[in-house]
Amino acid sequence: MVQVDMTLRLFVRSLSVTSGKQMVVYRLLFTKKWWCGRTKGSVKSAGEAARGRMGSLPDLTERPRPAPRTAARTASDPNRHRTHPPQPPPPLSIVYAKEWSWRRPTPVPRLALAARRKDSVASSLGAASPFTALVGAGEGALAVALMHATAALVAPISPLVVRKVGPRLMVGVTHAAISALLAAHALDVPAPALWPLYGLCGATLAPTSLALSAAAVSLSTAAGEESRRRAVLRRTLRALRASQDAGLILGALLLGGALALWPGELAHPPPAPSTPTLNYTVPRWPPPRDDFFLEDDYEEHTCGAAGCPNASSGGGSALTSVGRRALLGGWAALAAAAAALGAGGATPGPSAPVDARSPLTDPRALLAMPMGLFIGLQQGFIYTSYVKWYGVCVGGWWCAWRALGGAGALQALAAATTSMAAAGAAGRGRRGALAAGGAAAQASLLLALLRWRAARTDLALPAVAAAAWGACAALWDVLQASVCVGGGGWRGAWGLTLAARHAGLALACAARRLLCVRAQLATLGGALLVALIAHATLELRLRKTDMPRHRS
Repeated sequence: MVQVDMTLRLFVRSLSVTSGKQMVVYRLLFTKKWWCGRTKGSVKSAGEAARGRMGSLPDLTERPRPAPRTAARTASDPNRHRTHPPQPPPPLSIVYAKEWSWRRPTPVPRLALAARRKDSVASSLGAASPFTALVGAGEGALAVALMHATAALVAPISPLVVRKVGPRLMVGVTHAAISALLAAHALDVPAPALWPLYGLCGATLAPTSLALSAAAVSLSTAAGEESRRRAVLRRTLRALRASQDAGLILGALLLGGALALWPGELAHPPPAPSTPTLNYTVPRWPPPRDDFFLEDDYEEHTCGAAGCPNASSGGGSALTSVGRRALLGGWAALAAAAAALGAGGATPGPSAPVDARSPLTDPRALLAMPMGLFIGLQQGFIYTSYVKWYGVCVGGWWCAWRALGGAGALQALAAATTSMAAAGAAGRGRRGALAAGGAAAQASLLLALLRWRAARTDLALPAVAAAAWGACAALWDVLQASVCVGGGGWRGAWGLTLAARHAGLALACAARRLLCVRAQLATLGGALLVALIAHATLELRLRKTDMPRHRS
């Protein structure tokens, strides 16, 4: 290597006769650094060598890129000892459903959850008085009919009332009015003075129902994406409905405790006749001429207020005066507590935008009204005629309060299971199957009540039949709320549906004093048929409306 270097130096000196520029080039080409670089295999340009010696020549050639290498972790790196194992890819079902495992759902604000819990407790305490059954089964059926008729008149404008008054004040005023009505009954206020209180309570019922539903919808809007909002709305309505059913059970238990402590003349079954009681009425002999060829049916001969003469005559009562005051005073205290919780629980959310469309143009308003009318009719029948004819007439008020408790228990269970069964991606198909099953169960129950005659030999049957009525009522309520509550412009349509419900309640309470039980059951059967046709039409309309949106 030293000999080669000396040879190059002698060759460069021999070229001293050349010009200065050529001399610079020769020196750059035959320098020791260039020769050693050639022997190592790396190619360097002349411009780079000149810049290394003089620092003035530009870099006219492209330098080779270095090979990529991984960054070494230094001693100051806090993650130098951490290893990241390879993560398996998410399953295809999660990828296609767009439910990313690393994406957390939007949490619902805790303040809103606390307010909804207060609403549920207030609804439970407010519904803790089967007052409609106690008064409607007796002489106050017309007063209860007036209350629900007023509610039916106010229900169409209930969205405007809730918007002007606010949900917090609306819930508090309703429970306060119910508390005042119960306290007036406990103090034995004359009946004509109670009619304005019944009207005031009726004017606040429908706006309060709409305010609670609007509170559930406002809570669901803070949940994030659409599927999450639907789930939160469904669970909130389920909790609200369960609290109301729990209040009905609590009220029935309070009624049973009062009957045990202060029993009245009608608390126990009416006295049995000297002859053994069969499941029919023994005809008189000789029979009247008009009834000679008629079947001996006690239900056909005792209609309206004349039904169950043993329990209706004599002016008896289910409780003593002390027990009646104690029970009504306890219910009034629970309603006052519900008013306090409702006033502090319903947080005022953002006001809903005014819907410029008429509710009559919404298919949910027109096609949901027959089902709402049927729901009101069957609820009014349970609280008035059924409690009177199949409860008090059979086993006294002891049988009646057990029927109310059974109806509330199975109604709560059926509402929870139906709400969960109707959820999911195939909710519309499931709702159709549930509606078909509910129609079959309701028709069977109506036929059973048409052929069943009340008797004291089957005291468990009134409670079982009432529980079946409660399950059917919960089914129709859940199916209608899942279609009508939520979406654009739902408040106006839901207000008309509430008007139909209260109208059905008013008609059923008035029919308690005017029609036979058999005529009421026939009316319920016709209303059920019309309601099922309208509900099926509404489901088809909504499915056709949603098909273009799903395709897009």
